[in-house]
Amino acid sequence: MFYWQDLIRPFIDSLEGLDSGPQLTRWFDNNTFYRKPRINAYPNILHRKLLKYYFDRLWDFGARAKVVIPAPYGLYTASDNRYFPDRRSGILSFAQEMERVALLLEEKGVGQIEFVEPFLFFRKPEQEDIELAIDAFNLTTQRLKCEVMLHFPFSNLAGHFREILDFNASVIGIDFFSTSLSDVTDFDTKKGIAAGCVDGRNSLPEDSGWVESFVRSVIERLGDVRQLAIIPNCDLEFLPRPIAEEKMKIMSEAKKKVESNA
Repeated sequence: MFYWQDLIRPFIDSLEGLDSGPQLTRWFDNNTFYRKPRINAYPNILHRKLLKYYFDRLWDFGARAKVVIPAPYGLYTASDNRYFPDRRSGILSFAQEMERVALLLEEKGVGQIEFVEPFLFFRKPEQEDIELAIDAFNLTTQRLKCEVMLHFPFSNLAGHFREILDFNASVIGIDFFSTSLSDVTDFDTKKGIAAGCVDGRNSLPEDSGWVESFVRSVIERLGDVRQLAIIPNCDLEFLPRPIAEEKMKIMSEAKKKVESNA
């Protein structure tokens, strides 16, 4: 996030039909807030406004570029609906617009799109909500050919891994400060895993050796997964930028240690 924006703000500006409401809402159990979007009409993406957030520097990276955007269920849930008659029609409408966003990003050469879904499993969900989130996500990603990652920050995924495998994502991001490694069961090793084992909500830097050790525990438990990445458990926007950059270096050092001792 080169402009250090929060997850929602680019879409308040870029989706016609949304505006930034006056209400400040706590972002989960963090000491940060966001302006809750108001849905006043059918959402329609304005490509020119969206591009100003994502492409001033992405050209330098080509296919190595990665973009982080909200999943459709989460974007709708983060908003104040004043237009749609029911949740299902609203969430599926957002899914259609987010498909247009994702296809635009892919067309511009992005190599991986990371969808962030913090709302679904923050508290124990109803089965109906899980099924709706799966339907919406798969509608958004059905035509994508680039790599798709789905990240669940602030989420305890215990008991939900079979359902998570129904999401059309090649990589699943797990917040290991909310989900215990011992609770990771029924994981399909044909999918990649992004291990969120660096704490994006704590300014204390981890030791790269500890991160390496944890990643080896993940490998030992899950066996031969298709792909394994080291990531923060959530966006690093909660930290001062120098500390966020230090944590990025720690992840890089841990990755090199894992690869050198493989």
